[in-house]
Amino acid sequence: ITADDKTREHDDENPELTYTTNVPIKGVPLLTTTATNTSPVGEYEITVEGGTVEGRFTTVAGKLTVTKAPLTIAGGTYTIKQGEAMPTFFASYSGFKNGETEEVLTQKPTLTTDATSASVPGAYEIAVSGAEAENYVISYVAGTLYIEEADPVTVTASSYTREYGEEKL
Repeated sequence: ITADDKTREHDDENPELTYTTNVPIKGVPLLTTTATNTSPVGEYEITVEGGTVEGRFTTVAGKLTVTKAPLTIAGGTYTIKQGEAMPTFFASYSGFKNGETEEVLTQKPTLTTDATSASVPGAYEIAVSGAEAENYVISYVAGTLYIEEADPVTVTASSYTREYGEEKL
């Protein structure tokens, strides 16, 4: 009786454990693994025990491979007027499982742009990179910083009166 190899993503439930045999058997073998839905990425043995199988038989263990789950980290959208202070960029996350949060990241992402508050009006990419997590394969979605024209500046000259021949103010 040979346990079939199985694969699942981190934090998913274990798949149904199945087996194959090269001869007909009476009864059902018991298949178990130590992996739980919160087990980290890796390989876990699937063991075969007699269960209700009658007669003589041999067993061959299988393996359950727990793979990294997908995680997307995005940069977001921001708008400033030319000359205003640059905003603080924050990442948003999609794909954490079982209530996990960014706290499971072993390296936090960095969000950067080539734009400055003095850049000409336009759209600028916010690059997202550098995050790491043991149980997730990470993909990134760039953010966008929109810089709009600054409000026009109104300059009003002051009016002064002086008599002819007086010194200038």
